[in-house]
Amino acid sequence: MTHSNKIYYTYFFIWAILMSFITKAYSQEKKIIQIRGLITNTQNDLLSYAFIYDQLAKKGYLANDKGEFNIFVERGSELTFSHIGHKKAGYTIPLIGNSEIFFLRIKLSSDTVFLKEITIFPWKTYQQFIQAFINTQIPNDDITRAEKNIEIMKSQLATMEDDDYFQSASVAYKINQQRMASDLYWKGQTQPMQIFNIMAWQEFIKYIREGKFKNPNKRKTN
Repeated sequence: MTHSNKIYYTYFFIWAILMSFITKAYSQEKKIIQIRGLITNTQNDLLSYAFIYDQLAKKGYLANDKGEFNIFVERGSELTFSHIGHKKAGYTIPLIGNSEIFFLRIKLSSDTVFLKEITIFPWKTYQQFIQAFINTQIPNDDITRAEKNIEIMKSQLATMEDDDYFQSASVAYKINQQRMASDLYWKGQTQPMQIFNIMAWQEFIKYIREGKFKNPNKRKTN
Protein backbone atom coordinates (compact mmCIF):
# COMPACT_ATOMS: atom_id res chain seq x y z
CA MET A 1 0.00 0.00 0.00
CA THR A 2 1.47 3.32 -1.05
CA HIS A 3 1.60 6.45 1.02
CA SER A 4 -1.11 8.15 -1.06
CA ASN A 5 -3.46 5.21 -0.60
CA LYS A 6 -2.97 5.35 3.14
CA ILE A 7 -3.91 9.03 3.17
CA TYR A 8 -7.02 8.29 1.04
CA TYR A 9 -8.24 5.54 3.33
CA THR A 10 -7.55 7.67 6.38
CA TYR A 11 -9.68 10.54 5.02
CA PHE A 12 -12.44 8.11 4.02
CA PHE A 13 -12.48 6.58 7.50
CA ILE A 14 -12.67 10.02 9.14
CA TRP A 15 -15.49 11.07 6.75
CA ALA A 16 -17.49 7.92 7.53
CA ILE A 17 -17.14 8.52 11.26
CA LEU A 18 -18.26 12.15 10.91
CA MET A 19 -21.28 11.18 8.80
CA SER A 20 -22.34 8.59 11.36
CA PHE A 21 -22.16 11.18 14.10
CA ILE A 22 -24.10 13.71 12.01
CA THR A 23 -26.79 11.15 11.18
CA LYS A 24 -27.08 10.11 14.80
CA ALA A 25 -27.27 13.72 15.95
CA TYR A 26 -29.92 14.52 13.33
CA SER A 27 -32.02 11.52 14.33
CA GLN A 28 -31.81 12.57 17.94
CA GLU A 29 -32.93 16.09 17.02
CA LYS A 30 -36.18 14.87 15.47
CA LYS A 31 -38.89 16.46 17.51
CA ILE A 32 -42.54 15.64 17.90
CA ILE A 33 -44.65 18.77 17.60
CA GLN A 34 -48.33 19.41 18.23
CA ILE A 35 -50.59 20.34 15.34
CA ARG A 36 -53.97 21.86 16.07
CA GLY A 37 -56.34 23.16 13.47
CA LEU A 38 -59.73 23.62 11.87
CA ILE A 39 -61.02 22.25 8.57
CA THR A 40 -63.67 24.18 6.60
CA ASN A 41 -64.85 24.61 3.04
CA THR A 42 -64.38 27.75 0.96
CA GLN A 43 -67.60 29.19 2.46
CA ASN A 44 -66.15 28.71 5.98
CA ASP A 45 -68.62 25.95 6.79
CA LEU A 46 -67.21 23.40 9.23
CA LEU A 47 -66.40 19.98 7.75
CA SER A 48 -67.24 17.33 10.30
CA TYR A 49 -65.09 14.19 10.60
CA ALA A 50 -62.57 15.19 7.93
CA PHE A 51 -59.66 12.77 7.45
CA ILE A 52 -55.99 13.67 8.06
CA TYR A 53 -53.22 11.35 6.83
CA ASP A 54 -49.55 11.57 7.90
CA GLN A 55 -47.44 10.45 4.92
CA LEU A 56 -44.28 10.09 7.01
CA ALA A 57 -45.71 8.05 9.87
CA LYS A 58 -48.28 6.28 7.66
CA LYS A 59 -51.00 7.09 10.17
CA GLY A 60 -54.47 8.52 9.82
CA TYR A 61 -56.45 10.83 12.06
CA LEU A 62 -60.06 12.01 12.17
CA ALA A 63 -61.35 15.49 12.96
CA ASN A 64 -64.28 15.87 15.36
CA ASP A 65 -67.84 16.92 14.51
CA LYS A 66 -66.78 20.59 14.56
CA GLY A 67 -63.96 20.09 12.08
CA GLU A 68 -61.29 20.45 14.77
CA PHE A 69 -58.21 18.24 15.09
CA ASN A 70 -55.29 17.92 17.52
CA ILE A 71 -52.46 15.58 16.51
CA PHE A 72 -48.74 15.01 17.19
CA VAL A 73 -46.35 14.56 14.25
CA GLU A 74 -42.65 14.85 13.42
CA ARG A 75 -41.13 17.84 11.68
CA GLY A 76 -41.07 17.38 7.93
CA SER A 77 -44.26 15.33 7.93
CA GLU A 78 -46.55 15.72 4.93
CA LEU A 79 -50.20 15.91 5.95
CA THR A 80 -53.06 15.23 3.55
CA PHE A 81 -56.56 16.52 4.36
CA SER A 82 -59.64 15.03 2.70
CA HIS A 83 -63.43 15.06 3.02
CA ILE A 84 -66.23 13.53 0.99
CA GLY A 85 -67.33 15.87 -1.80
CA HIS A 86 -64.18 18.02 -1.55
CA LYS A 87 -60.75 18.08 -3.17
CA LYS A 88 -57.74 16.95 -1.16
CA ALA A 89 -55.28 19.46 0.28
CA GLY A 90 -51.74 18.97 1.58
CA TYR A 91 -49.47 20.70 4.06
CA THR A 92 -45.79 20.03 4.92
CA ILE A 93 -44.59 20.71 8.46
CA PRO A 94 -41.39 22.85 8.36
CA LEU A 95 -38.15 21.10 9.34
CA ILE A 96 -36.75 24.18 11.06
CA GLY A 97 -38.58 26.16 13.70
CA ASN A 98 -38.69 27.01 17.37
CA SER A 99 -42.41 26.60 17.89
CA GLU A 100 -43.60 23.27 19.21
CA ILE A 101 -47.28 23.99 18.51
CA PHE A 102 -48.73 24.76 15.09
CA PHE A 103 -52.25 25.99 14.34
CA LEU A 104 -53.56 25.31 10.82
CA ARG A 105 -56.65 26.59 9.07
CA ILE A 106 -57.34 24.21 6.20
CA LYS A 107 -59.91 25.08 3.51
CA LEU A 108 -61.09 22.40 1.08
CA SER A 109 -62.73 23.36 -2.19
CA SER A 110 -65.88 21.61 -3.37
CA ASP A 111 -65.52 18.69 -5.75
CA THR A 112 -69.24 18.17 -6.40
CA VAL A 113 -70.87 18.72 -9.79
CA PHE A 114 -74.56 19.68 -9.65
CA LEU A 115 -76.66 18.35 -12.52
CA LYS A 116 -79.78 19.94 -13.89
CA GLU A 117 -83.04 18.74 -12.38
CA ILE A 118 -84.86 16.15 -14.45
CA THR A 119 -88.18 14.32 -14.20
CA ILE A 120 -88.22 10.56 -14.73
CA PHE A 121 -91.23 8.97 -16.43
CA PRO A 122 -91.99 5.27 -16.94
CA TRP A 123 -92.23 5.80 -20.72
CA LYS A 124 -89.30 5.95 -23.11
CA THR A 125 -90.86 8.40 -25.56
CA TYR A 126 -93.55 11.07 -25.56
CA GLN A 127 -95.59 9.02 -28.03
CA GLN A 128 -95.71 6.11 -25.57
CA PHE A 129 -96.99 8.49 -22.91
CA ILE A 130 -99.79 9.68 -25.21
CA GLN A 131 -100.85 6.11 -26.00
CA ALA A 132 -100.81 5.14 -22.32
CA PHE A 133 -102.86 8.21 -21.43
CA ILE A 134 -105.46 7.52 -24.13
CA ASN A 135 -105.78 3.84 -23.24
CA THR A 136 -106.05 4.41 -19.50
CA GLN A 137 -109.23 2.86 -18.12
CA ILE A 138 -110.83 5.19 -15.59
CA PRO A 139 -113.04 3.31 -13.11
CA ASN A 140 -116.59 4.71 -13.03
CA ASP A 141 -117.63 3.32 -9.63
CA ASP A 142 -117.03 6.62 -7.83
CA ILE A 143 -118.70 8.62 -10.59
CA THR A 144 -121.81 6.42 -10.58
CA ARG A 145 -122.04 6.57 -6.79
CA ALA A 146 -121.64 10.34 -6.86
CA GLU A 147 -124.41 10.76 -9.43
CA LYS A 148 -126.80 8.64 -7.31
CA ASN A 149 -126.00 10.67 -4.22
CA ILE A 150 -126.65 13.89 -6.10
CA GLU A 151 -130.07 12.64 -7.23
CA ILE A 152 -130.99 11.67 -3.66
CA MET A 153 -129.96 15.07 -2.33
CA LYS A 154 -131.90 16.85 -5.05
CA SER A 155 -135.08 14.97 -4.12
CA GLN A 156 -134.57 15.76 -0.43
CA LEU A 157 -134.04 19.43 -1.13
CA ALA A 158 -137.14 19.57 -3.32
CA THR A 159 -139.36 18.53 -0.37
CA MET A 160 -137.93 21.27 1.85
CA GLU A 161 -138.23 24.25 -0.51
CA ASP A 162 -141.96 24.79 0.22
CA ASP A 163 -141.51 24.92 4.00
CA ASP A 164 -140.97 28.51 5.30
CA TYR A 165 -139.32 27.31 8.51
CA PHE A 166 -136.68 25.41 6.60
CA GLN A 167 -136.36 28.03 3.85
CA SER A 168 -133.11 29.70 4.91
CA ALA A 169 -131.78 26.54 6.51
CA SER A 170 -132.51 24.54 3.40
CA VAL A 171 -130.59 27.01 1.27
CA ALA A 172 -127.53 26.75 3.50
CA TYR A 173 -127.90 22.99 3.61
CA LYS A 174 -128.27 22.84 -0.14
CA ILE A 175 -125.17 24.92 -0.70
CA ASN A 176 -123.21 22.73 1.70
CA GLN A 177 -124.46 19.53 0.10
CA GLN A 178 -123.67 20.88 -3.34
CA ARG A 179 -120.15 21.61 -2.19
CA MET A 180 -119.79 18.10 -0.74
CA ALA A 181 -121.23 16.56 -3.88
CA SER A 182 -118.89 18.61 -6.01
CA ASP A 183 -115.92 17.49 -3.93
CA LEU A 184 -116.97 13.88 -4.33
CA TYR A 185 -117.61 14.31 -8.05
CA TRP A 186 -114.21 15.80 -8.66
CA LYS A 187 -112.37 13.33 -6.42
CA GLY A 188 -109.01 12.46 -7.93
CA GLN A 189 -109.25 15.29 -10.46
CA THR A 190 -108.35 18.96 -10.57
CA GLN A 191 -111.44 20.82 -9.39
CA PRO A 192 -112.24 24.09 -11.18
CA MET A 193 -112.44 27.30 -9.12
CA GLN A 194 -116.10 28.03 -8.30
CA ILE A 195 -115.52 31.77 -8.26
CA PHE A 196 -115.48 31.60 -12.07
CA ASN A 197 -118.62 29.38 -12.24
CA ILE A 198 -121.26 31.49 -14.01
CA MET A 199 -124.10 29.09 -13.13
CA ALA A 200 -123.24 29.31 -9.44
CA TRP A 201 -123.30 33.11 -9.57
CA GLN A 202 -126.69 33.07 -11.35
CA GLU A 203 -128.14 30.73 -8.72
CA PHE A 204 -126.73 32.88 -5.92
CA ILE A 205 -128.28 36.08 -7.35
CA LYS A 206 -131.59 34.23 -7.83
CA TYR A 207 -131.65 33.22 -4.15
CA ILE A 208 -131.01 36.81 -3.10
CA ARG A 209 -133.88 38.14 -5.23
CA GLU A 210 -136.25 35.50 -3.89
CA GLY A 211 -135.27 36.35 -0.33
CA LYS A 212 -134.25 32.84 0.56
CA PHE A 213 -131.45 34.11 2.80
CA LYS A 214 -133.87 35.99 5.09
CA ASN A 215 -134.56 34.74 8.60
CA PRO A 216 -138.14 33.34 8.62
CA ASN A 217 -138.50 33.71 12.40
CA LYS A 218 -137.71 37.40 12.22
CA ARG A 219 -140.27 37.85 9.44
CA LYS A 220 -143.04 36.10 11.41
CA THR A 221 -142.33 38.20 14.51
CA ASN A 222 -142.77 41.43 12.59
